[in-house]
Amino acid sequence: MHTATADPLVGRTLEGRYRIVERIARGGMSTVYAAVDERLDRLVAVKVMSAALSADPAFSDRFAREARAAARLSHLNTVSVYDQGTDTSAGTHVFLVMELVEGRTLRDLLRERGRLEPAEAVSIMEPVLTALAAAHRAGLVHRDVKPENILLSDEGVVKVADFGLARAVESDDAATRTGLMMGTVAYCSPEQISKGRADPRSDVYSAGVVFFELLTGAPPYHGESAMNVAYQHVHSRVPAPSSRVRGIPSEIDELIVAATDSDPAARPADAGAFLAALADVRAALALPVMAVPPRPRVNGAGGLGGRHVLDPRADRSTTQVVGPGAHDTSVVPRERPRPGAPARRSGPPPPIVTPPPRRPRKQVSAQVRRRRRNLIVLLVVLLLGVGAGYGGWWFASGRYARIPNVTGQSESAAIRTLRAAGYQVSNSVNLAYSEAIPTGDVISTDPSIGSRVPKGRTLHLTVSKGQERFTLPSVVNDTEAQARQALSQIPVQVSPTTSTQSSLTVPQGKVMGTTPPAGTKVKRNQIVTILISSGPPLVNVPDIAQGTPLDDAKNQLETAGFKTTVTQDFNDTVPNNTVISINPTGQAPQGSTITIDVSKGPQFVKVPKIDRGTPVADAEAALTAAGLQYQVQSVGIGDGSAVLALSPDSGTKVRSGSTVIIYAI
Repeated sequence: MHTATADPLVGRTLEGRYRIVERIARGGMSTVYAAVDERLDRLVAVKVMSAALSADPAFSDRFAREARAAARLSHLNTVSVYDQGTDTSAGTHVFLVMELVEGRTLRDLLRERGRLEPAEAVSIMEPVLTALAAAHRAGLVHRDVKPENILLSDEGVVKVADFGLARAVESDDAATRTGLMMGTVAYCSPEQISKGRADPRSDVYSAGVVFFELLTGAPPYHGESAMNVAYQHVHSRVPAPSSRVRGIPSEIDELIVAATDSDPAARPADAGAFLAALADVRAALALPVMAVPPRPRVNGAGGLGGRHVLDPRADRSTTQVVGPGAHDTSVVPRERPRPGAPARRSGPPPPIVTPPPRRPRKQVSAQVRRRRRNLIVLLVVLLLGVGAGYGGWWFASGRYARIPNVTGQSESAAIRTLRAAGYQVSNSVNLAYSEAIPTGDVISTDPSIGSRVPKGRTLHLTVSKGQERFTLPSVVNDTEAQARQALSQIPVQVSPTTSTQSSLTVPQGKVMGTTPPAGTKVKRNQIVTILISSGPPLVNVPDIAQGTPLDDAKNQLETAGFKTTVTQDFNDTVPNNTVISINPTGQAPQGSTITIDVSKGPQFVKVPKIDRGTPVADAEAALTAAGLQYQVQSVGIGDGSAVLALSPDSGTKVRSGSTVIIYAI
């Protein structure tokens, strides 16, 4: 085993103030040391972040901000933050100075006990939620609630550690690159895993998972990899603890199922609301307040200051390495007795009982015999009175008992329990859906559990049919009215507003789906939103310059996802088979048709045949019909009403719209 002296930081003084004495624990992101604050002459815990994180200036800034925020949180049930700093005397070491807690972590207790009784679990969860509630009121979110971050001091105080550290490291790119999972995945809320977001309801979820583990001995999800466990958090529901361990009250089942709902809106709003609900459960179940179980100890030399070492079964050596993503929390054992001092007792000394002195036998006098007879008569009278009183008690209240709690038991087990308590059970069983109770297990009794009724009475059981679920139908390509009609066939609430989304396959104005999607099994009265297609999305139309060859223009438009159609026009300025213009331009729906107007080049026409002597008016009409302009010039012979000649001559090909000169005589 490596010892603490092998660590290069042991013996050094950080920032000229904190002298490192020994290493307490080591993890993937930091190492925790016991140290002496030489300025205030007190023992403290110093958490030194890993070299990879300490070397990042951006992380150091974030770490300092989060440490200042955590230091403002002062509460009995939180580990106090005293200081934060960066030591550069030999390398860069970013560190946090905290209260040194003598005791163990909640993880150590779970390793020792396996699981706790409901009263013990509630007694530990109350101070945990008290600490988280104080943090939430101060605007802090822990983000990494787990048994390793819950300390049990030897004075019986429960403390929550590492506020703000998860946020500081979560923001670091290097931490992401090295594969560190922020927040142990077994306790992460679905929104932390899928969206990277956390708020007070995320701490409520993690605390609910810790509560589940205290009662059952294991987290709700297990897998071959962290990714597998994370998938279960996102896509599954945390089961009721009584499905793993029989006898857990239904009130606790319901509280944990609500706290670990996959929808943050369905959980208690923060740790304060969770704590209030837990207090109601304690009162309803009349659970006693239990002290923190003392830790087991073994004899032998210990660590700092000659303290006792923990039981080896707790697996708390000074070289313990926590896996990636774990926040190693500092807990140290108590001081051991000084050599030669009397051993410390775990409880009060046993009482000394002195036997009564023997009295010498005396002769029994007649007076004594009379007293004895009178005493016997008195005893007989008393016995008769007690018998009469017992009979009255029996008929008034003695034959009554309270119906035992059989919630979560199988039907057959519940029948055996109730019959053993003196009740009859009806063969007629009521069936009902339940979110928390598995199929076939008992939900309730009639009269209700805990009711005071005469023994021998017949009780009726209500047995779970499991979770009530309805499958959403497909309404793709329906109108909104048709979709609402189809969804009205199942007991869900269809949102009065719709959501709009573009689609390449569903026409504009038609239904393209629902949220949740078709085929999803939903609860009764769950809200369903209809998605309406806004048609294909608008995309930019490529800028096609005039004169671009037709094939190039079509290739650009089709590559951009458009269809094309071609029209042709004569054009005197744009070359043949090149683009005159496109329509539309700018933006158009993806997949729509773009019209390409292509030039056929200049338009040529023949000068019509007009004979000499043709009236000028007829010649003008013929040229106009051919699409030509004309200009009449008189040659000074005659009255100018007849054609002498044309220029250009009849039959000559000229561009449409050209001017033909009519020479008139």
